[in-house]
Amino acid sequence: MESFIYSLSLIAAGLLVGKLLREAERRGKTPDRISLSIWMQRTTRFVMLGLNPIVVVGVFWNLRALEPELALLPALGVFSLTVGGLAAIGFAKLLKLNRAQTGSMFVSGSFTNLGSFGTLFCFVFFGEQSLVYVAMYRLLEELVYYTVGFPIARLYGTGSRGETVRSGLSKLVRDPFVLVLAGSTLAGLCLRATPWERPELYGGVIDWIVPASTALLVVSIGYNMKWTAIRGYLLPCASISAVKFVVVPLCVAGAAVSFGLAGLHDGLALKVVVLLSAMPPAFTSLIPPQLYKLDTDLANSSWLLNSGMMVLVLPLLYGAVELL
Repeated sequence: MESFIYSLSLIAAGLLVGKLLREAERRGKTPDRISLSIWMQRTTRFVMLGLNPIVVVGVFWNLRALEPELALLPALGVFSLTVGGLAAIGFAKLLKLNRAQTGSMFVSGSFTNLGSFGTLFCFVFFGEQSLVYVAMYRLLEELVYYTVGFPIARLYGTGSRGETVRSGLSKLVRDPFVLVLAGSTLAGLCLRATPWERPELYGGVIDWIVPASTALLVVSIGYNMKWTAIRGYLLPCASISAVKFVVVPLCVAGAAVSFGLAGLHDGLALKVVVLLSAMPPAFTSLIPPQLYKLDTDLANSSWLLNSGMMVLVLPLLYGAVELL
């Protein structure tokens, strides 16, 4: 219960701080020389490129021997992204949305916040030992986004700006976030192959970095929230909520159980998979609508509403994983 209250309080506090910063800026109570929007962007890059790699290196450095069944985790991650995208397209057809709106529904349903929210909740609920499962589940995430997600979104848009699968792959291999993630994973595995043991102090560093990183990212979400824009997209946003918090978790949990994950490590692998499958849209879901002239207001509203919905979803999610 304490871990649940801690996670909920961290999210609520971060959203509130971000909202207060936005209001202070609107009223002109922030120094003119400081652009909060730029600082939020810099904070996000600092977390993704500076703090997160420290955690990834430490997790893989301390990696224990894993059962062969856990090699299925990357496939389950891809499966969750696929189910989310297809289900979102299905809801778009039911709502009779146009092509631009359908494209935004697809990326909102598929692209998932496995990094900040998913990592935090697994860390708080299950401890550092769960983070290696998170890393494996996310192993193919960026590859799927750039080689499958972006091209599909492009099919629904009119402003491709020359974006192709080849250019998407080119961006993938040059993307600093992808390169840093791959490099830190490789560094951790190399350290694991050496006779050097990971210092005990490193575990304490991870204990501090994970919640601090999430808090910084949640403040950015709170700062960017514009609730008035959501009113015109309540049904599409509610549909994405159904996809993210009901359809995908049920499908992924069923697949994980059928693959035998329930009996591994006292069910820890299954708990991590279920929790990660119930995360809101990723910040990356806002990029294709801008590139391909999809419905950006729909994508923004879905991202904002469903990120904020975690305050309500988290109690149910906590109860569900406790029953596994």
